[in-house]
Amino acid sequence: MKKLALILISILIVSSCTDNKPNKGNAGTKETSVVVSNKTDVDILTDSIKMDSLNPSLFVNRARINLANEQVSMAIKDINYALSIEKDNIDALLVLADIYYALGDETNILMTLNKASEYAPLDTRPMIKLAELSFLQGNIRLADAYIEKALDVDRFNPRAYYMRGMIALSNNDTINALKNYMTARVQQEDFVDAIIQIAHIYASKEDTLAKSFFKEAIAVSPDDYSLYYDYAMYLQDNGFPEEALSYYDTLLNIMPGNPNFIYNKGYVYLVYLGDNEKAMECFDMVLQYEPNSVNALFNKGRTYEQMGDYMKAKSIYLQILRENPDYQLAVDAVNRIGE
Repeated sequence: MKKLALILISILIVSSCTDNKPNKGNAGTKETSVVVSNKTDVDILTDSIKMDSLNPSLFVNRARINLANEQVSMAIKDINYALSIEKDNIDALLVLADIYYALGDETNILMTLNKASEYAPLDTRPMIKLAELSFLQGNIRLADAYIEKALDVDRFNPRAYYMRGMIALSNNDTINALKNYMTARVQQEDFVDAIIQIAHIYASKEDTLAKSFFKEAIAVSPDDYSLYYDYAMYLQDNGFPEEALSYYDTLLNIMPGNPNFIYNKGYVYLVYLGDNEKAMECFDMVLQYEPNSVNALFNKGRTYEQMGDYMKAKSIYLQILRENPDYQLAVDAVNRIGE
């Protein structure tokens, strides 16, 4: 349940906070745009509430921020107050559903979203969230039904097309997945989730078009450093090791000393560029930050082996096996080197 809640919170709360543009043709209350995300903005909302304590949207906006900051009890208090003012406030019900996602309360998630659908039958947002929940629970057929219902109400609906792409991809139908992700991207140019899915599909096909979509995703969301990491991984695995290194360096300028980025640089130097000295330097640096990193230690051994120093390499492999006897890569390496 906790794992499900974490997945849901990452997908669904993001959608409720970013899908602020009204869907064309939809009836029902629309979400008030929220740009605030820190304590200062909470204070501003609190001041606004003091002046207008019967405005439910102010409580909804503050609840969103509190929920994003993991202040769940405060978010619940605000949403309950908003609903006491206006029981059929769809924005409040959607945030309440997000709260239940955070708590892993599937029963109340469904009850809340169904109530939102009853109050606003032409508002596609509850339908799409029900589709997302069904998808994550593995009920693909029900997820598809919710998406089709949403698209019957509103054909201009990037989140619906994105979810239809996810459904197609779960069925290994990359052609239709790509088609739907592209539609989502056309309808919402800054839809980074759709863009990155397009990039990954092209990457899986070993199509260099992937590069342009990774770059587009980064341009759309330049502060999302996970996109830089995804792109660097793509570059190193698809014949662009020098470019991969430049992106790892960019990440290290932002987060100096990050062992994952340093490790990946070492791997690029070792496997793709054959630069043993720089590879060794990287793996040694990782081990300074994370002395128990088995992967870094193993690749330090590989570096010695690639340099022809089999004695040092074997010593490292045996060291790994003393603490991790089932580490198959080290077993294979020892057998490869022999006596």
